[in-house]
Amino acid sequence: MTSLSQNTPQQLPLGVQLRSDAKLSRFVQSKQSALIPALSGLINRQGVELTESFVYLYGRENTGKSYLLQAVCNEAELTGVSSIYLPLRQSGELSVDMLEGLEHFQLVCLDDVGAVIGNSVWQEALFHLFNRIRDVGHSLLISGDDAPVNSQIELQDLRSRLAWGLTFKLEALSDEQKREAIQQEAAARGLVLADEVAQYLLNHGERDLSKQFEYLDQLDRASLQAQRKLTIPFAKQVLGWL
Repeated sequence: MTSLSQNTPQQLPLGVQLRSDAKLSRFVQSKQSALIPALSGLINRQGVELTESFVYLYGRENTGKSYLLQAVCNEAELTGVSSIYLPLRQSGELSVDMLEGLEHFQLVCLDDVGAVIGNSVWQEALFHLFNRIRDVGHSLLISGDDAPVNSQIELQDLRSRLAWGLTFKLEALSDEQKREAIQQEAAARGLVLADEVAQYLLNHGERDLSKQFEYLDQLDRASLQAQRKLTIPFAKQVLGWL
């Protein structure tokens, strides 16, 4: 997902497109933590001894795990750090051989490690990849549904690797936090989004923030073209929620 050094393998033909709007600065946490500084540290490391080289994220669906992994890759690209994002949920469609050489990327992001539960071949290959990444001193960011201690992965050695570094649990946002996040995003675009309009979007659309931001994209374009304020009737019309 970034420019690669001469010793780095060519980009893998995954057909995976990173979300261009995924940014660490846009991620909203349910409570303050060291999460964002830790993720930034994976990109801006000045030596293994200075910052943690391995971070594990876990949480329920729609808590932002995939968003964060892609945001880290986007930020890595901007800073010239070679990175790769691999959604392990696609492991059933891919050859395990593709893991060979990934340690040459300065940052490897593996999304949804629980997808390899029941697959001993992938588990063994991931175990060896973890070791190679450690040996060359590069960074690893991985996500899963459960804390390392509760992981259902059968290979004990791989389970132990999940607890190597820093672990963060992602919590779902409350409705109030989601509404505030939507309004903050609107303000960043120069839009005024009243409380009742933000609540309308939450009540009638998909509640995932990434989807809410897509609604804002549509409303932003439409309001600019029509020179209209963002009201509930206008949102109904643009989004087709009639």
